[in-house]
Amino acid sequence: MADDDAQQPPAFAKSGAAGEWIACRCADVQAVLADDRFEVPEADAAGRVGTISWLRASVSRFANGPEHRRRRAGAVAELRPLEPDQLRRAARWRTDAAITATAKPGERLDVMALLARRVPMTVMAECLGIACAEGAAEAVIAIAAGYFPGSDPRVQQLADAATARLVDMLGPAEMDVTVARIALMVQGCDATAGLIGLALEFLQGSREASADWPTHQVLDEVLRHNPVVRASRRIARAPVSVNGSALVGAGDTVVCNVEAANRDLAASGQSDSPDLSGHVMPSLTFGYGIRPCPGAPQALALATGVVDAVREACSLLSSQRVEYEPSPALRIPRMLEVVLR
Repeated sequence: MADDDAQQPPAFAKSGAAGEWIACRCADVQAVLADDRFEVPEADAAGRVGTISWLRASVSRFANGPEHRRRRAGAVAELRPLEPDQLRRAARWRTDAAITATAKPGERLDVMALLARRVPMTVMAECLGIACAEGAAEAVIAIAAGYFPGSDPRVQQLADAATARLVDMLGPAEMDVTVARIALMVQGCDATAGLIGLALEFLQGSREASADWPTHQVLDEVLRHNPVVRASRRIARAPVSVNGSALVGAGDTVVCNVEAANRDLAASGQSDSPDLSGHVMPSLTFGYGIRPCPGAPQALALATGVVDAVREACSLLSSQRVEYEPSPALRIPRMLEVVLR
């Protein structure tokens, strides 16, 4: 991103087209995400146990207030034993194994199809004690595709079947524990895959200096400049004035533009370009305030393991044109090929 492209984000204002409030400045996004008068859209009534509608109605992602806090605490408890260094090492080992089993030297392989979702989710399933970890990973990928309301009916049917399979794989356990474990995998699936793809995309087009960065620094830069999570949506349950701006009415929707907020020069004090000094700028990509992502260290460890292994074993294709999956909220490369050395 060139310095010439840097600009001050627009003020907090209502969009004429959709009638939504758009928060682009870092301070405004932080204010919205830290205010409990702004809530996430809640899930519809639950279906039978083992369906995608039941899952949505049971996780913290689509809940607010005390119920959100209770469910989130359960997910945090399941995360505690998942040591990031162990996850990173396991992800690197599984990536090495998948690469050598798939391609011969000089052949291409698609990181997004082969590694970006399957490796992190298989490692997570193993660490959560699921016997058939690879089968669990396949189920998680199908669930993630239909996790959000409004997805294609056929995708939701596949998500229903995959949810039922995963509940069975988790075996006898308290239902809250089962839900927490499924949520950790499903909610990390696409975002971690996107982070892996975007990190490799950054490296294939990077300048010589940043091409030698350690992977953790590449991920830090991608999280700020080219985030996987592009936007987060909230609904005001009461009238709210955001940083002295015009009053947001009860029931109004606010779209928090994470991408713009991460590049807000007033907040960062830096240029809108890759930081060659190694100084790490905080970003809002993992959330802020009431609902920050509880699994950020684990997601970063999984992504680091995969990217480290790919960098070690493969050559990147600098001329490759990367397209993204259709999603208003996430940026995930559709395909990213590398060549096995």
